[in-house]
Amino acid sequence: MRFRAMFGILVGTCAALFLATSHTAAPQNSPKAVIDTYCVTCHNQKLNTAGLALDTLDVTKPSANAEVWERVIEKLRAGSMPPPGRPRPDIATYRATAIWLENEIDHAWLAKPNPGRIGAVQRLNRTEYNNAIRDLLKLDIDVKSQLPGDETADGSFDNFADSLTISTAHMERYLSVARQVTRLATGLPPSLPKVDRFEIPLHVLQEDRQDEDLPLGSRGGMAIHYNFPVDGDYSIKVRLQRQYQDYIKGMGWQQQLDVRLDGRLLKRFKVGGEAKGRPAAASYEGDGEPGFAGDDSWEKYMQIGGDAGLEIRVPVGAGPHLVGVYFVREMWEPEGLPQPIQRGRVITNDAVYMDYANLGAVSIGGPYNPAGIAKDTPSRRAIFTCQPKTASEEAACATKILSKMARLAYRRPVTPSDVNTLLDFYNSGRKDGGSREAQARQGAASRNDYAN
Repeated sequence: MRFRAMFGILVGTCAALFLATSHTAAPQNSPKAVIDTYCVTCHNQKLNTAGLALDTLDVTKPSANAEVWERVIEKLRAGSMPPPGRPRPDIATYRATAIWLENEIDHAWLAKPNPGRIGAVQRLNRTEYNNAIRDLLKLDIDVKSQLPGDETADGSFDNFADSLTISTAHMERYLSVARQVTRLATGLPPSLPKVDRFEIPLHVLQEDRQDEDLPLGSRGGMAIHYNFPVDGDYSIKVRLQRQYQDYIKGMGWQQQLDVRLDGRLLKRFKVGGEAKGRPAAASYEGDGEPGFAGDDSWEKYMQIGGDAGLEIRVPVGAGPHLVGVYFVREMWEPEGLPQPIQRGRVITNDAVYMDYANLGAVSIGGPYNPAGIAKDTPSRRAIFTCQPKTASEEAACATKILSKMARLAYRRPVTPSDVNTLLDFYNSGRKDGGSREAQARQGAASRNDYAN
């Protein structure tokens, strides 16, 4: 700290020697003459002012001590020294000397760049990888939850090379996601049906229209942009929101729940208002206190039957679609004299029996009875830019496809070696009897691995 302070005084004093004076003549002296006249007189081996001797440095080769001269340049530009009463050259001389030092250092660096030690390998973080999938494959899906978390550099950004470590777990997960994503992008049907679940946080109020993609007159619910991998049948299952003791909310009266696909109404359900028997006391629903539970039929409806059967199966074409699930908005006011609202301690406690029902989660499953490879999706149109009509055209088409995709993935012009590496995956698969789509997927997965 003391050395830095003394050094700051030194370079500040030296810099200020070049600042405003009464002189107006154009600069005529060499930088060495200027430094010797206005700096070295104080900062030399004999006086050692501020602990530094500029006469030991070769000003004609500032790149040899670039760090020292960069700080001198900073002080020259700031004009914070020397102390009042010290002689100074004219402003033109001061500026010319600073510019000369900057140019000499810059030219030396450009001739032999030395950025210092950098990270040997830099992978994409989760967000960057997700964006690469979207941009390269025209596939708008979220894979961040399937990848390990990213470290940050001292609590700041998570895209610094030094902080993006690569472990065996990272590699396995990225490779696994690459296989899934490229299979989806090329339209190959999944080996088994899967179920994706989309939840609404318990503390989100659903008393108004929730999303611009939902129709006017809707209440609560969610709009899901979902990429259906192939043509086939898919299930859409709805689960209503429950409070912390698993009582479904808002079951005291009948409400309407719509399920839409790309704006088209698939099914309108009626939920609530069908509980039988004596209900539990409103203040004690779910508390489990003896004597306050409702009749058995009421309890089963409130915990199981209220959303049983809220499921449909519908044929859907491959590609991105919008699934909308919401309640039809019904404006109402309770009868009788207005009373203060009495709810549980927090929103998670109360079953709000005579209030609005809420959507808890939507599950999309499938495909069931898939129709085979998807032929027309945004991803396939982006990837398969040519379609060979004969076997002799396949190699040229594969080269064209992989060259284009590699150029985008690598963010630079590709070399023949780059393309040949990817073609090796394609050719090995074709020799084993694989389809063009399957080998394109293999090449794309390999490309993603290299880009990562």
